[in-house]
Amino acid sequence: MKTRLIIVDISNFIFRAYYAVRGMSAPDGTPTNAIHGVASMLMKLFSDYKPTHLLVAKDSKGKVFRHNIYPEYKANREAPPEELVCQFPLVASLLEKMNLVCREDPLYEADDLIGSAATQWKESVDEILIASGDKDLMQFVGGHIRLLDTMKDKIYDEKAVFEKMGVYPGQIVDYLSIVGDTSDNIPGMRGIGPKGASKLLREHESLEGCIAKKDSFRGKVLTRAFGEHLEDALLSKKLVQIVTNVDLRANLSDLAFRFSPNEELLSFLENLGFRTLPKRIREMGTELPERGEESDTPEETGVMVVENLSALNDLITLAQGAMVASFYTEFDGASVHERVLRGVGVSFDGQLAFYCPVDSWALGKKGEHALLRAFLENENIEILSDHIQEDISYALTQGIETRAQSFDVSLAFYNLMPDGPNSLESMGRNLLGLDLSGEGESSQGVARKTRALWALTDVLKKDLEKQSLEPIYYGLDDKLMPILARMENHGIIIDGPFFLQFKKEIEGELKKKEREIFSHNGGEGLNLNSPKQVGVFLFESLNLPIIKKTKTGLSTDSEVLADLASRDISPVPDLLLQYREMGKLLSTYVAAIPELVSKKTGRIHTHFNQNVAATGRLSSVRPNLQNIPIRGELGREIRKGFVAPRGHLFLGADYSQVELRILAHLSGDETMLSSFREGRDIHTQTASEVLGIPLEEVTPAERAQVKAVNFGLMYGQSSFGLARTLKIPRRLARDYIERYFKRFSQVKVFLDSLVEACAKVGFAQSHFGRRRFLPEIFSKNRTIRTNAERMAINTPIQATAADIIKRAMIAIDDKLRGGSLGAKMVLQIHDELIFEVPEDGAKDLEDIVVFEMERAGGDIPMAVSVGMAKNWYDLK
Repeated sequence: MKTRLIIVDISNFIFRAYYAVRGMSAPDGTPTNAIHGVASMLMKLFSDYKPTHLLVAKDSKGKVFRHNIYPEYKANREAPPEELVCQFPLVASLLEKMNLVCREDPLYEADDLIGSAATQWKESVDEILIASGDKDLMQFVGGHIRLLDTMKDKIYDEKAVFEKMGVYPGQIVDYLSIVGDTSDNIPGMRGIGPKGASKLLREHESLEGCIAKKDSFRGKVLTRAFGEHLEDALLSKKLVQIVTNVDLRANLSDLAFRFSPNEELLSFLENLGFRTLPKRIREMGTELPERGEESDTPEETGVMVVENLSALNDLITLAQGAMVASFYTEFDGASVHERVLRGVGVSFDGQLAFYCPVDSWALGKKGEHALLRAFLENENIEILSDHIQEDISYALTQGIETRAQSFDVSLAFYNLMPDGPNSLESMGRNLLGLDLSGEGESSQGVARKTRALWALTDVLKKDLEKQSLEPIYYGLDDKLMPILARMENHGIIIDGPFFLQFKKEIEGELKKKEREIFSHNGGEGLNLNSPKQVGVFLFESLNLPIIKKTKTGLSTDSEVLADLASRDISPVPDLLLQYREMGKLLSTYVAAIPELVSKKTGRIHTHFNQNVAATGRLSSVRPNLQNIPIRGELGREIRKGFVAPRGHLFLGADYSQVELRILAHLSGDETMLSSFREGRDIHTQTASEVLGIPLEEVTPAERAQVKAVNFGLMYGQSSFGLARTLKIPRRLARDYIERYFKRFSQVKVFLDSLVEACAKVGFAQSHFGRRRFLPEIFSKNRTIRTNAERMAINTPIQATAADIIKRAMIAIDDKLRGGSLGAKMVLQIHDELIFEVPEDGAKDLEDIVVFEMERAGGDIPMAVSVGMAKNWYDLK
């Protein structure tokens, strides 16, 4: 019988699990993401690698012997997040209930225990796997000892270590002694990086070999390193050398793998609020080998490759009679009209998967289209996917209209956990304990993903029902996906010559701004894109006050520059802000957008995402048209480059102050409601109420300040935040807020009620039922809890606004597809919709759009403003 000892670096598991997924909590509000991740990772480890023996190595809580050698050891390590610390005891309980042998020692770290176990028992077992992602432990790889990175499902032998690190396992200690380790505050030899270290060790084998030849080294970097930092390297070697003689207080027989899914463990997990995990553990328990059973990992099965016309016809026949099928597509490229379909995985039962290698098919486009039509045009089938919008969009480029029903697991998971990662890989890892990572995979890899869609669908449909989120998923987000696919497929025209000319203008303005900045440096130039050079210029040459420090030096970020500019000490910070803004406009939009024009259509095809913004708002990428600046005139100019085709107009319809209208309605504040009913400017009205002056006496500056108060308080802004926004003393900001809430008392009551409601149930909710789970609201850490309270205030308002415009888009699209106007919805920019319409149909479209947008608010009264123009800029 082959014996396999797996040594688990549990600290590595805990931290990787914690950061892999966020937002999970027990019924009492205790965070549980780390314990869920650790349990999933361990079960996957047991299932995939079937140990006969297992040891869990734990870090000690206090200082270890290395602190006696170097008191600054790990001095720059930040304390673990509070949401993780409270899970440490839960992980300890998990390990105990799993009957796993754990060891820790007050003088040593987990690495020392791992090294000792690997060294002491390497002659007693056939194979040792060190389960960790820590490169320090690569020093033990060799023979039948290997390193297993479970997150990447990769095993490192001597060759793999060399490919990753550039040195062999026996050189790892010397390598780390030279390059150091910032995470552990190990100094290394300043000036020598990974490439330099690996080159030295290839030539001289060891640190001692390098030292023996140091007098022959040439070049400033090497001579300085071995002249000034040699002692640092020798100290570092003492720190990175792992101890191998720790008394582990165990014999090999004590480590015999005894895990079983006992009821105590399952009840423990169920009490933490886990539903799928206990079920998965119970099922996996039957798959684990009994002691003495052969432990080699079995080869995967359950996939049939569709390589000829006969097999394709058989698959199509199955599709015609199926009610449900998972459908996993792989594309080469992200551009809407240029992407190529590489392969398709299909499963009708979540067990047997079919893989169609489309890009290498002899069947060509004819076979590809037959496959797509068999599934996407089938009205009687439900397609399970993790990116159905992409599939619909691609099908449109092939002249195929999707009629199948669909269930998108990524979108469903987003509805359930809008702040969490919703990729198929992360869901597989965190919900099913499966590793689905990998690009350009074999048929087996695609088959795993295809089968996983079934298991995820089963979990997520139940959770949508349990959380009362089916109306949001099915009634809004699911209905919007084909609309977004059609929008991105249609695209929008840009004026190429305009962008070319605008690019030249901005480049000229950047040169002028450079010269103006250099004039304050005695005419001497510097690299304005180098934080280090700008820092020397600001804080040494100009002697401006230091605002913020980072690990790499003095900060010159936009927040620092804005602070310095507000102090009016020097014009340079404001000039730098202008320079950076223009540079961003140039690189992000003016120069980049023309590069994204499709060669096939001559249009820009942005991609709309539903599952990114936690409030339900849409976002767009390639390019991001929703972030084109609106405030500065230079940024607004970009919109002139988006034009309607000949004989057409753009029609832009924009909700007027939608979030304030939502606030007024939901709070029931009569003063605010009457302002909207009577058509008064809400910000002028608010300024009049708060400042106690007649409407006609409100100045533009006073209106602007109160406008910031209106929106700031709606987003849960504090007096400190408002003071920074308005650049006024905090005392004055506090006074503004007090007067505001005194005059709009119902608003205060309403905002407080949002926080109270969230603190009871753990989530914030839109008017239409969209939820954002905020377990941080239960945190004992005031900063974390306060941030969650801000989100509890702004999420219901922003999410309601997002729901309203989605409702409007669905209703308008239904009218347009059933009519003969020839109008197309082309863009959604937060509260604005833009349409492309033949000139003679513009008025009819306006009537449809205004009617549907106004009634999309349900019982919340909405107001819509409409503009028509030949370009986007002139719509306003």
